Amino acid sequence: MHMLGAVLMPDANGDSVHFMYLPLLVDFSTARSYSCGSAVLAMLYRELCRATKPYVRDIGGCLILLQSWALYRLQFLAFVSHQPYLYPLPLRWTAHPGIGKLYDVPIYHLMIEQHAREEFIWMPYRRPEITNVVPSSAYVDSHIWCTKAPIINFNVVEWYHRDRVLRQFGCIQPIPEPPCQLGEVHGMTNRGRFQLDWGI
Repeated sequence: MHMLGAVLMPDANGDSVHFMYLPLLVDFSTARSYSCGSAVLAMLYRELCRATKPYVRDIGGCLILLQSWALYRLQFLAFVSHQPYLYPLPLRWTAHPGIGKLYDVPIYHLMIEQHAREEFIWMPYRRPEITNVVPSSAYVDSHIWCTKAPIINFNVVEWYHRDRVLRQFGCIQPIPEPPCQLGEVHGMTNRGRFQLDWGI
């Protein structure tokens, strides 16, 4: 319950776990058959969309995944050259404050605007020092990383648009197709999406 409510899928308050997860914990022997990665991403995508609204002052979801994603691609935010690479990869930042509270939000906006175009690392996991610590089992079924499909966590349905982040897979990025109208299928409104890769 702590893993679900405080690490993988916390709400914005971080102080409760929805009871809808309880039936999944009845039989631990079947837990490995669940697609936890897609459920975590669905919740995080939903929270990222919600957090873009001007009146929102908090965010839920797996923020350690979001922070790790950012620090591996936007290393100018908190570059650590001496910290060894570990697996799972977010462990590299456990002994370091990461982004922390060194600056306020407008400063980070300015840093990203000034540096992201030239210094964004599209394929950090291709670097030898990282691939050397990632076990081969992490690449099993890696072909699904390029799937364009909905990712689901109970009533949360978000689209994973791999066609909008082809550069992270070493492909040429064309102008993406307009997003599908989720409202026509799921009764939801269409909104902009952030894209994270869940491969490693």
